[in-house]
Amino acid sequence: RLQVSMQHRFFCAAVTSWFRLQIACLVVVLVLLSTRIAIGVDQRVLDAEAQRIAVMRRVAASVVCIFGDGGRGGGSGVLISADGYALSNYHVTSTTGSFFRCGLNDGQLYDAVIVGVDPTGDVAMLKLLGREDFPFAEAGASDRVRVGHSVFAMGNPFLLATDFTP
Repeated sequence: RLQVSMQHRFFCAAVTSWFRLQIACLVVVLVLLSTRIAIGVDQRVLDAEAQRIAVMRRVAASVVCIFGDGGRGGGSGVLISADGYALSNYHVTSTTGSFFRCGLNDGQLYDAVIVGVDPTGDVAMLKLLGREDFPFAEAGASDRVRVGHSVFAMGNPFLLATDFTP
């Protein structure tokens, strides 16, 4: 009976020490977080984030979700002109056939056709049909790109967007 009581006391002491350690860690984390909140975030960081978000919102409308007939093949591309021309990769369009469906992030679906491919360069040009006022991304100047500039990717990797919405 004395041995069980000693084991019980040892167990209770160990559990109590463990909980005290967890509480101490939580207090340290809360102090660090409150210090960071009190210091604030540099306005330049907030401005850069706001600029990235604005670019993403502007470009998102031009992202195209591509699916072949019956859902075979596909991926994504980007509209480059108001009349529906878009760039994608050859490996994205090579399994879709020459006629397929594309979706934009507003939920609208459009028929599309391949107008040119470069298998070696892995590039495909397609044309979405049905309107002449597509939102499109303006091409940038590649000679202005520098190491350390922010980048982001949008689209339909691994055909995850089964509803045609990139």
